[in-house]
Amino acid sequence: MIIMVNISLIARIHGCIAALALGDAYGIIGQFSMAANKAMWGDMPRDLTKPKEAPEDPTVHAGMERGEITDDTMAMLAIVSSVIKCGDLTIQGVADSLVNWIEETDGFNLPWVGPSTQRAIRSLMDGGDPQVTGSYGTTNGSSMRVAPIAFLGYPDMDRVAEYAIISALPTHGTSTATSGAASIACATASASNPDSGLEDIVRAAMKGADLGEEVGVKYYQTPSISRRIEWAVDLVSNDKSDEDKLKDIYDFVGTSMLTHETVPAAIAYVVMANGDPMQAIRMSTWGGGDCDTLAAIAGAICGAYSGVDSMSSAMLQTIDRVNNLDLEATAQAYHDVALKINPSLSGL
Repeated sequence: MIIMVNISLIARIHGCIAALALGDAYGIIGQFSMAANKAMWGDMPRDLTKPKEAPEDPTVHAGMERGEITDDTMAMLAIVSSVIKCGDLTIQGVADSLVNWIEETDGFNLPWVGPSTQRAIRSLMDGGDPQVTGSYGTTNGSSMRVAPIAFLGYPDMDRVAEYAIISALPTHGTSTATSGAASIACATASASNPDSGLEDIVRAAMKGADLGEEVGVKYYQTPSISRRIEWAVDLVSNDKSDEDKLKDIYDFVGTSMLTHETVPAAIAYVVMANGDPMQAIRMSTWGGGDCDTLAAIAGAICGAYSGVDSMSSAMLQTIDRVNNLDLEATAQAYHDVALKINPSLSGL
C-alpha cells in the first residue's frame, strides 16, 4: 500500500485545486473514445496541448487555447472564492457564486457549460429557491467542482458529505448528483490523510456515495454509485495492459457526463495511476468520453494525495498565464479560511 506522508496541508490544498485545473486544461484535447484519441494524436501527449480546429476536432473544445480551462475549474473557483469571501459554505453563497460566474463570463454562450447547470442557473436568476432549483440536475457538474470542499469537513466523513451536498443542491439536487458529489469529496478527504492509501480512498468514495444518495431528490434512475465504484476498481485490479483497462472502463462503466458513470470511472483512474496526478489526468483523457471532467476529478483527488510538488510547475504557470489566474494565491487564501472553519485541519 502506497502512503503519502510529509506533505503539508497547503501543498495538499494547492495540489487539489491545481490538479483539478490541470486536468481540465489537459483534458480539452480528449475525444469521445480512445480510438478517436489515437486517430487524432497518435500517442498520448506529454504536455498541455492546443485542441485542433473544427471540424477536425468535433468536440465543444475545438480551437481552444493551450492551457485554457472550462467550466470544471470555473465552477470550482467560484465556490472556493465564495467560501473565502463569506467565511463559510452556504447554499445561498454557492448559488450566488455560480450565478455571478455565469454572468461575468457570458456563461450561457459557452458551449461546454452543462445542461443541469444552465437550467438551474436560469431558475436562480428568476428568483428560484436554491434548495430546489437543482431538483432536476443529474449530470456531473456537482462532482466536477466539489473536491476542495473536502477540507472543510476533514476528517469527519459525515461532515464532508454534508458540505458536498450543500455545494451540489443549487444546481444538482437529485440523489445521483448528491451521491456523486459526496463520493468525490469523501475520496478527496481520505486522500488528504497522510495515513491513507489507495484502498482507503476507494472505501471513502463508496461511503460518500451512500451518504449522498440518501439526501437527494429521487427524480432519476439511480444505480448505486457506491457499488459501481467497487465494480470499476475491480475492473482495473488485474494484470491487463493500461489500454485494456481503459477500454473496460469505457465499455462497461461508461465515461459520459452521467454522474453514475463519471464518478466510478474517475475513482478507477485514481487507482490505475497509483495516486499520481499527471498519470491520472493522462489516463482519464486517453480513455475517451467526458475527458476534461474525468481528468479534473481524478486529478484533484490525486493532487490532494500527492501534493502540488508532484505536478509540473511549468504547466501550472501556463494555466495561470492563459486564464489570468493565481492558483497558488487562491489556495493560500482558501487554506487560511478552511483552517478557521475547520480547526481539525491543523493536524495535517
